[in-house]
Amino acid sequence: MSDGPDFGNIRFGGTLRPSQVAAVSVIKPQLEAGEKRLHIVAPPGSGKTVLGLYVWADLVRKPALVLSPNSAIQAQWAARTDLFELDGKADQVSIDPERPGLLTSLTYQSVTMPKRDGEGLDDSAMMLWAEKLVEKGEAVDITSAEAWIADLEEKNPTYYAQRVKVYRKAVRDDYAKNGNALWTLHESSRSTLLRLKEAGIGLIILDECHHLLHHWGRVLHQLKEFFDDPVVLGLTATPPDAEKAEEEDALRYADFLGDIDYEVPVPALVRDSNLAPYQDLCYFVRPAQKELDFIRDVNETFDGILHQLNEPSEGKGAILPLTGWVEEELRTRKGPSGGHLSWNEYQRAFPDFSEQGRIYLSLQNRALPAGVPADVESGAGGLLDLTREHRNEMLRSVVSRYVRLGLRRSTNTDDQAKAERAAKQYRLLGTQITETGSQPCASPINRILAYSNSKCEAISTILQEEMQNLGNAIRAVVITDFEKTSSTLLVDDVLDDEAGGAVAAFRHLVACPAGDMLDPILMTGSTVLVDDDLSEAFLEKARAWIAERQLKIVLSDEARGRYHEISGTGEDWVPRYYSTMITEFFQDGFTRCLIGTRGLMGEGWDASRINVLIDLTSVTTNMSINQLRGRSIRLDKHWPEKVANNWDVICLADEFQTGFSDYKRFIRKHKELYGVGDDGAIEKGPGHVHPAFMDAEPMGIHEGMAMFNDEMLKRSKMRDRTRDLWGIGQPFNAQPKDAVELKQKAGGEGFGFSKPGVPWSDASLTTAMSEAIVGALIQTQQLPPTVQAAGGDRGGGWVRMHLASCTAEQASLFSKCLEEVLSPLEKPRYVISRAAVFPHDTWLTRLLPEVLAKYVRPHRHHLVMFHNVPSALANTKQNADVFKQHWDAKFGESELFYVHSNAGRFRLEQVQASGMTPQATVQRKSLYL
Repeated sequence: MSDGPDFGNIRFGGTLRPSQVAAVSVIKPQLEAGEKRLHIVAPPGSGKTVLGLYVWADLVRKPALVLSPNSAIQAQWAARTDLFELDGKADQVSIDPERPGLLTSLTYQSVTMPKRDGEGLDDSAMMLWAEKLVEKGEAVDITSAEAWIADLEEKNPTYYAQRVKVYRKAVRDDYAKNGNALWTLHESSRSTLLRLKEAGIGLIILDECHHLLHHWGRVLHQLKEFFDDPVVLGLTATPPDAEKAEEEDALRYADFLGDIDYEVPVPALVRDSNLAPYQDLCYFVRPAQKELDFIRDVNETFDGILHQLNEPSEGKGAILPLTGWVEEELRTRKGPSGGHLSWNEYQRAFPDFSEQGRIYLSLQNRALPAGVPADVESGAGGLLDLTREHRNEMLRSVVSRYVRLGLRRSTNTDDQAKAERAAKQYRLLGTQITETGSQPCASPINRILAYSNSKCEAISTILQEEMQNLGNAIRAVVITDFEKTSSTLLVDDVLDDEAGGAVAAFRHLVACPAGDMLDPILMTGSTVLVDDDLSEAFLEKARAWIAERQLKIVLSDEARGRYHEISGTGEDWVPRYYSTMITEFFQDGFTRCLIGTRGLMGEGWDASRINVLIDLTSVTTNMSINQLRGRSIRLDKHWPEKVANNWDVICLADEFQTGFSDYKRFIRKHKELYGVGDDGAIEKGPGHVHPAFMDAEPMGIHEGMAMFNDEMLKRSKMRDRTRDLWGIGQPFNAQPKDAVELKQKAGGEGFGFSKPGVPWSDASLTTAMSEAIVGALIQTQQLPPTVQAAGGDRGGGWVRMHLASCTAEQASLFSKCLEEVLSPLEKPRYVISRAAVFPHDTWLTRLLPEVLAKYVRPHRHHLVMFHNVPSALANTKQNADVFKQHWDAKFGESELFYVHSNAGRFRLEQVQASGMTPQATVQRKSLYL
């Protein structure tokens, strides 16, 4: 496909991995057929960069533009060309936007940078703001809305400036959505695009292309035409969830990249030895006492807000306190245009406030103004009997309106400060006061649990256990959402500005023996902190690294107790360089523990030696989660048998209704993650972390916290077993197969014994049923003789069974049959009984229990349960008899009866009345075998 600049003999100089070969086998014929949209999904570490470069060098052979989300990934694309024969054209590989070449690697930001501030956008922003006010009923027309905005600018310029920025961005996005994206770009971005056009770009490679669902995609969608319709190759670990995006953006993304052409599942790469096997683990903690006190008292915050809002402000121009202001509003009843409204008109214009304002005055024992009716709907319990939470909800419009139309528009600075304080406190109650009203927002309890100080304590416990197993080979990484958490609007005096952040985790580690032994280093986008034991050696090693690369950096440090803060000056003191340096130190074992943020240690960051990942982030999106997990599952050439442990730390507060939000976040997080179960089956969902997490009620999880933690710490040491379970070298079938999981209800079913001295267990009983089903299906020629039932106990009371050595259709048939046998008798055709052996004492065994019972105790068969005969074996009397033959071989002589007769219906009624029917919880699962 060469057309344009001379590529010479540029070509790939290595060997593609099996997954890369498979992707090329899809890409090549599409290119030959003239297709120009290519969309590949592959996990981090699977070789997407080499694949993209192969498409450039060996298939398309035209000047290419590679776009990446950050400078670290940008540089990796240029670096990986060392695997290619460049035929003397290495100078044609560029990361400089002013010097495009045969391969130009840039960031998305460099070609989509918007104009500064509001260049050309302010008029449109003001109009959009005015229209919003009219739409929400805050103004009667554009003229009155513009007067409202002008009044706000004069009285509260700080808040006005904040809102202008919001509407500028909204206008910019609107231009991008409607085909004017290039007009919104900064001059530098437009100049870069013009230079690239002159270079004859014939291929655009979009790395981590899931980022294109929003602003970048709106701009780049138009570049296809600008660059004369080049080939577009999108690469990502996780495509975005279109259902959570705006419809226009989702449609644009689909149009730009097309359907997914090839997807590489993580287990396939693990089994092909291209990614390291791993196990997902979790550790439970309780909130600190200070945090528990806040959760307990959070509803009382509303009373505090009302009290503050009723305190008079000092100085000139102050408005009335809340109660007086509500009375005045209901008395004057001003409309959006400023005129006086009748009560009916006012109620139609402001239905929430007219109702809630009267409720508030009644709660304050204040008489309603003249002309305001007293027929307030207060609920059956009366106004004074409302709970704090209920009153918070019912009076939300009162507080919101007072803040928005009263305090924020006041010329008094105390009033303006009171408005922002009230808005911040109200947000803690789960309500956000916006410009035109109020709306629910994230609960503060969710944040407290997500960023609990107790999670830091769990880090040292986990690392101590991991160190005992790995010794000096440990390479641990702790990832948080932020350096500090002040940007998350957490509660003052409950969680400080370091809680849940990287700094808090680092400070805890250097203060505990286990963490201190690892010589931890904190690395974020703005801060480098080093354990005090390491600081002197770090400075020496860092200065040598800088000198070797001739970088312009001067280092200094400041002691801060147990650690040192490293500062740098010079144009090269940027994350791109110091993150590379510190990562190399980590790889070499100079430090064995890094703490950082997902912004810096997320996509594009590469440290192949990580074998312990502690995830303290609150992310639940597939994209972010897979990017984080991708850090730890890269192969380690120093440890070919590497198995990574990925930890989640979960905070529970069982005494509160919302105290399980962090656990529910964990469940959402693992919903689409692959993992290997105790039986070697690969599955998606939290069940691969522990079988109990498939259905466990939060209370069950809390009661078993200590047990789960102990189990997880034990599993963390079982890396060899985990590696064996992954089945390295075996093929991975990406088509899932059905399996059945069950859990017997408390109290059991009177299992008894399979034979004297051998008691049934949940697992052995279910296995026997499964083998009876498989035997009957083979004899009736519905299954081949090569298949067999597999599975067993998964812990937590769960048993899982599946069919081995089979097709998906055969697995589905077996699973349906087992599910029917274990289900209640609803509409059976044939029913079969099951008996068990129970010991029976005689006068002799009671007389000499320890001597004779073992040898002479008699046993009796007792009927314990009736089961459905599977529909696949109940379609004829002959097949039902075959099933009975295999059933009797497992459980002894049974009763088989046909339900569709008068005698059979009567017998079924007897059985159902006896309660001797299955009581298990049964669910179908999809496994990758």
